[in-house]
Amino acid sequence: MLLAVVAQQIEQNQQDADLVKRIQQQDKKALSQLYDLYSPILYPLALRIVSSQEEAEDVLQEVFLQIWSKVSTYTLDRGSVYSWLVATSRNKAIGRLRSINYNRTVKEVEETHSGSHEEADSNSHPVLALKGYTETIREALRGLSKLEVKILELSYYKGYSQSEIARVLKMPLGTVKMKMRKGIQRLRQVAQRRVGAA
Repeated sequence: MLLAVVAQQIEQNQQDADLVKRIQQQDKKALSQLYDLYSPILYPLALRIVSSQEEAEDVLQEVFLQIWSKVSTYTLDRGSVYSWLVATSRNKAIGRLRSINYNRTVKEVEETHSGSHEEADSNSHPVLALKGYTETIREALRGLSKLEVKILELSYYKGYSQSEIARVLKMPLGTVKMKMRKGIQRLRQVAQRRVGAA
């Protein structure tokens, strides 16, 4: 079954690359196909970051406008089309979040997390929305503490620096760095085991 998933991902990556080549030739139908394929994945990611349907829709529109106007900057050696789309969406959403309301957001997070660091259930907060890797991510998250998950969420979804996370969670910067490093290492180890098993 894992081999079938890997084969499907390889095939999807090739189809995505073909769509991008067509977009580079100004094929609007290819852009529409890419939108139809990935907007159901990118919209929830943007919504998770900006917490507003209207803002998430604007982010999605900006992402695909950027793809159309700057598609020539994409090359396969930069990674999969999917990774490029996710990174672009995340960056746009974080940029929008910061430009709209960064100070209000920090205040809300500080108020939300002024109590115990261990209040959230690590399995209820998806850190990454990765097509085809959901189970791998869930498995990795089960090995993390609730605090490690919260730190990764603040970094990934809110775009906070380690210093900002330390301030928000009222903990030493060194502790944040250590917890973040441990969390990322755990995610990598699980992903490498899964790929190795394929």
